Amino acid sequence: MRGFLLFIGYSSYIGSVGDGLLGLYALWVLISNNLAPLSLSLNDFLAQYVEFIYWVKQVAFYVMPQGFANWLFGIPAVVYFPVRILMSLTIGWWALKKAAQLKTKNV
Repeated sequence: MRGFLLFIGYSSYIGSVGDGLLGLYALWVLISNNLAPLSLSLNDFLAQYVEFIYWVKQVAFYVMPQGFANWLFGIPAVVYFPVRILMSLTIGWWALKKAAQLKTKNV
């Protein structure tokens, strides 16, 4: 169980870095194209600017209810990424904290 928690914790932290880079890229796209911050949805950003990861939308529709997935991909990209980073960091912190507690119990 400890190994699984360590995996979740570190992958959440690493994923936050990737999300941060994508968020900065989305912000750069908005600024360079003189677009309103709320005009670029997550769906449009993935489809037009980072097509190589657009497949995540299909995964989302497979694991989430369709209405929720539609709502999620309609969120502005500059809102989505900061929220995702905070959630991922929180989950990673929690998982690493629990892994540390398991380590002290096993010693």
